[in-house]
Amino acid sequence: MARPLKLGGTKLALSFLAMACAVSVGFQWQAKIEASPSIPAQQTIERSDDQGKIRVHANEVLAPVTVTDRKGDFVLDLTQKDFHVFDNGVEQKIAHWDLGGDPLAVGLVLETSTHVRSMIPTIHSLGSIFTETVMALDGEAAVITYDDEINVVQQFTHDHDAVERCIADTKFMVPEIRLYDGMARAVALLKSQPSTYRRIMLVIGESQDTSSGTSLGQILRDAVAANITIYGVGISSTTADLRYGTVGQRDGKKLTSRLSKNLPPISTVGPGADPMGRPYYDVMTPAIWLLTRATNKVSDHQLEVAAAATGGVHYNALRDSTIRSLLDDIGGELHAQYMLTYVPADDSAGFHRIRVAVDRTNLTVRSRPGYFSISR
Repeated sequence: MARPLKLGGTKLALSFLAMACAVSVGFQWQAKIEASPSIPAQQTIERSDDQGKIRVHANEVLAPVTVTDRKGDFVLDLTQKDFHVFDNGVEQKIAHWDLGGDPLAVGLVLETSTHVRSMIPTIHSLGSIFTETVMALDGEAAVITYDDEINVVQQFTHDHDAVERCIADTKFMVPEIRLYDGMARAVALLKSQPSTYRRIMLVIGESQDTSSGTSLGQILRDAVAANITIYGVGISSTTADLRYGTVGQRDGKKLTSRLSKNLPPISTVGPGADPMGRPYYDVMTPAIWLLTRATNKVSDHQLEVAAAATGGVHYNALRDSTIRSLLDDIGGELHAQYMLTYVPADDSAGFHRIRVAVDRTNLTVRSRPGYFSISR
C-alpha cells in the first residue's frame, strides 16, 4: 500500500507520474458543463467503448474530495471502490472517478484597498508561487482586483509571465472593499470557461465587505451551480485577527473559526472552545443557510463561510512570510484531489446535502456540503 503523502504544489509531478502508471480507467469521459439555476451542472457525456461513442445527457453532480490522514498528509492511494457518496442521505452510484482531475481555471481575486497597503511587497511577490504551484503547467488564470472598483486586469491566459506582471503591478489607492462584487465577477468569468478545466476561485484579501451590491448567498449559489470551489488566504491586519479570534495552528498558519454574533440562527453544536476558552460555531451551518436563502447575513469571516459552502479552505495568514507557503499548500491540495461525479436519483427542489465517506478509518474527508436545486 502506498504511503500517504503531503505534497506542496511544487512537489506533485513525480507523484502523479507514478499514480498514472498505477491507476487504469475503463473508459474515457468528456463532459460539457453548462451552468443551470436548478442543478449543479448540466453535462453532456461522451463515453468511448468498442461500439463507438455513446452520447448521454444527464444532470451530474461534481464533488471534488480531499482526503487526509491524522497528520494532515494527503492520502493518494484510494480507489473508486473505497468511496461512498450520499445525496440527502441516500447512497448514489459513482459515475466517474479520477485523481487529480482536469487542469485548473483559476480566478484570482485580489484586494487592492489601502487596508492592506502594509503588505504590498508581499502581494507583489506572489506571482511566481501562484503560477508554479496553483496554475502549474497546464492551468490558466484570470486576475481580478477589487477596492471601490472591480477590474479584470488579466483575462484568462496560460501565460505565466503575464499573470505575474499583473500581480506585481497592482496599485493600492482607496479604502473601499467590494469583496462580493469582485467574487461575482470571478464567478461570471469562470462560468464561461470550458469543461476541460476545473473551476477555482482564489481570494487573497480581508474577510469583509464595505460597499458591494451583490449578496454573498447568491454568489455561493451561482458558484455551486457552476462547480466553482472557493479558496481564501486572509491578509487581515493583526488588529482584525485579535478582534475576530482564530483557532487551530499549523506552522504559523491559523484557520479562522469564530463568527459574528450577527449570524443567522445556529442549530448545530460547536466543537467546544477555542484556545482562549471562548465558544465558537460550526461554519458549515451559516454556509448552508446562505446557500438555501441566497442572502447577505454573514458580517464577519465571509471568506471562511464561502470556502466551507463550496468545499474549499480559508486560511488566515498572521505573518507575511506564511502567504507563499499557504499558496503552495492550496496548490498541492488542488492537484491531489479525487474527483467524483454522480447523477442524483432524486432531483427534487431544495437543498441537497452531499456526504462523502471512505472505507478506511482515521481519515478526514472534505467535499462540498451540497447544492441547491429548484423546480424546472
